[in-house]
Amino acid sequence: MTQSKSSTKPPRLTSHRNPLVQRTKELKKRRFRKENRLFRIEGYREIDRALDAGIEIEYAIYCDSIPRFSQSESTLRRLESGPENEIYGTSSRVFKNLSQWQNPDGLIVVAKQKSTTLEEIQADTRDVFLVVDGVEKPGNLGSIFRSADATGCNGVLISDPVVDLFNPNVIRASLGTVFTTPCAIADSTNVIQWLRHKNLRIVCSAPDAVQSFLEAPIGAGCAIVIGSEKDGLSMTWLESCDELVTLPTEGFADSINAAMAANALLFESHRQRRIGV
Repeated sequence: MTQSKSSTKPPRLTSHRNPLVQRTKELKKRRFRKENRLFRIEGYREIDRALDAGIEIEYAIYCDSIPRFSQSESTLRRLESGPENEIYGTSSRVFKNLSQWQNPDGLIVVAKQKSTTLEEIQADTRDVFLVVDGVEKPGNLGSIFRSADATGCNGVLISDPVVDLFNPNVIRASLGTVFTTPCAIADSTNVIQWLRHKNLRIVCSAPDAVQSFLEAPIGAGCAIVIGSEKDGLSMTWLESCDELVTLPTEGFADSINAAMAANALLFESHRQRRIGV
């Protein structure tokens, strides 16, 4: 799969049956992503953040006849400047069949999955991490990364994952912050051991807790733990936590979804850091 950088125009993919087109479509499936250690990124903002984070690109497919392609032109130029990046053009018919978006930007890249081990995460005793335990919905996980990015969270640790970090809907909902936010994936026991080793308090969120999150010191030196939408936190986390907090509600619902809970807790943590709590 090579091409000449001296050619005036990139090679064109003209058929749905082209092996590269088929491969790109297959990467919508979790099993295929896992087997090949590859994933797809669609959208210029998400691709720009992947490039900023040093994600290694395998190839790019673009369509300059897509109405919104003008937004992707500068990102395509960045990709073309990479000496190893393979670039392919295609028709709007083929591209729309490849895209997962209703109104695509005309640019998709296939990239290599980055490593996500705890050993690569740097931590200080004053840091704040968010632990996501068993979250099931890709959109929620992506939104959580956006909140972590916005609030200066030092990293997201995914415990006992259900949803694939490289799911295209995670990437889109995160606006690419999944690439720029330090992240590791491990089972809950290993995450807890890592947090203990780093001397970080474990603060768990649960609807039946007594203490409000507004009364808890979560501005530094802790890991805030959010459970799944369906089952909440596992007993492993509840038995290991140093502090249990709740998000008080006044309506009929007894809880809010994982992304909203993470958003509230992270912004309170950010508020406490800003005022020096």
